[in-house]
Amino acid sequence: MKRHLVVLILLAAAASACSAQMVRGWGVEGGATGAFQILSVTTPPVSPTLPRVLRWGFSAGAFVEFLNMPTLSLVLESAYAQKGRTVSAAEAAESVHQVPGLSAGPAGAAPRLDYVHIAMLVKLRAGRAGFVPYGAIGPRFAFLVGKADDPAKVFDNVKKSDVGATIAAGIEIVTHRSPILSIEGRWSPSFSRAFSAPSLTIRNQSVDVLLLLWL
Repeated sequence: MKRHLVVLILLAAAASACSAQMVRGWGVEGGATGAFQILSVTTPPVSPTLPRVLRWGFSAGAFVEFLNMPTLSLVLESAYAQKGRTVSAAEAAESVHQVPGLSAGPAGAAPRLDYVHIAMLVKLRAGRAGFVPYGAIGPRFAFLVGKADDPAKVFDNVKKSDVGATIAAGIEIVTHRSPILSIEGRWSPSFSRAFSAPSLTIRNQSVDVLLLLWL
């Protein structure tokens, strides 16, 4: 969490140091995160059909939007999110094949990985006032900051960093050319492996529903 606090302080400092021509605005964001993992088994003939059930958590952070242009801007953000997950014992029991090491242990256990991510998004808007639709895309770098409820000890081998992308779409509420509120949906696939073993690799994915408040 210390790293997260440092990033938030830097974001606030960047917002105050830049001129009004460079900064469109800044604010805070929060909402729900639904995370799951894509498993790739590399040892035939094992081919598990583990269900991709979303594990819902929360996300909270801050953002600064640069380039006060009519349709184009850049968004720098940092947020804490429960992005990672593994299958629970109940979900593993529903799969056709059991994969050693993936069971969470006692029924009802809820393994979880917590990340702080930093993202730089290119944002395109279709309008300047009222209800303005927009889309955004860019790279995302995530750092593991916590883990919980892992009786099987699978998370001992999870990597400390994760590289991926964020693809977003939403609607801004803009009055007098100043945004006051945004509602946004996101998909965040990961390119790097969160877990790697001789017969198994795991990549994180998540979807988010966020509310952004401009300050």
